[in-house]
Amino acid sequence: MSVLTETRPRACPESARRHQLIEVAEEIFLERGYHAATVDDIARRAGMSKKTIYVMFESKAALFDALLSARLAPLAEPIPDDGRSLAQILVEFLSSVAHLVLSPRQIALTRLMIAESPRSPDVVRALRSQAVCNGDGALETWLAQQVRRGTLALCDPREAASMLFGMSIGELALRQLVKGEPMPSEDELARRIELSVHMFLAAHAQTPASAESSRRSRVSAT
Repeated sequence: MSVLTETRPRACPESARRHQLIEVAEEIFLERGYHAATVDDIARRAGMSKKTIYVMFESKAALFDALLSARLAPLAEPIPDDGRSLAQILVEFLSSVAHLVLSPRQIALTRLMIAESPRSPDVVRALRSQAVCNGDGALETWLAQQVRRGTLALCDPREAASMLFGMSIGELALRQLVKGEPMPSEDELARRIELSVHMFLAAHAQTPASAESSRRSRVSAT
């Protein structure tokens, strides 16, 4: 084998190139705005051809959608139900979501989406496809499971998820977006999430006796 062959760099796997493009696209979108950014801009910064980009993403809109998918993936991951208390599960989930939603990068991306939505239908479509208007898909699913099991009494899991998300995280995000406040300290964030979960469960958690009563009521109703 020749030295030239041995030192020739390996072809970059497609997954690595996708990741690189998403990182570069985010930089360009945040710098110039979605509407003003072009695929040419992204290609130049990434050191790739437009043809290469279009092999992986059919349009700028598809690239933006992939960016949102990558950044918001944790919001869609199922909440593990592993025998811990309801409070422990909710605190851990909301803490992980808070660190994502309140991070400087995500706040900047959220500001971009708010600013660009009125004039960029692509951004609106991406928001809808990602269901980020609520940011609580996994939470809603988990709450609905607890209602079926009789551990929580909720009339509307979707509304409950939105309210819990807003109480624990939403207001903090709004402060950063509107007032430019810094991300809260770890202690402040932990206290707020724990208090929110405590208040939520105090209102909706079922005792074994009340859960059995609710189950019998459902059975008799059928």
